[in-house]
Amino acid sequence: MRPRDGDVLVSRVAERVEHGVSIVPGRAELVCPTHDTAIARAQELARQRHVDAWLTEDHIHVLKIGSYRDDSEMPD
Repeated sequence: MRPRDGDVLVSRVAERVEHGVSIVPGRAELVCPTHDTAIARAQELARQRHVDAWLTEDHIHVLKIGSYRDDSEMPD
């Protein structure tokens, strides 16, 4: 599984400690000072938008950290 357009993604900002929160496929719209803060914010955004939340530490591998999508809206 991979993030879909509109999903929320948490990723490390370059080589810094901060983590960015973005709406796929865009760039980070919000930078959080800690990993935990970024996770909480991403889950909150995903819940509000009815999408999934994801985490990546290396921009290659992703882990779903929240699922708030209404699967009845998925196309056949």
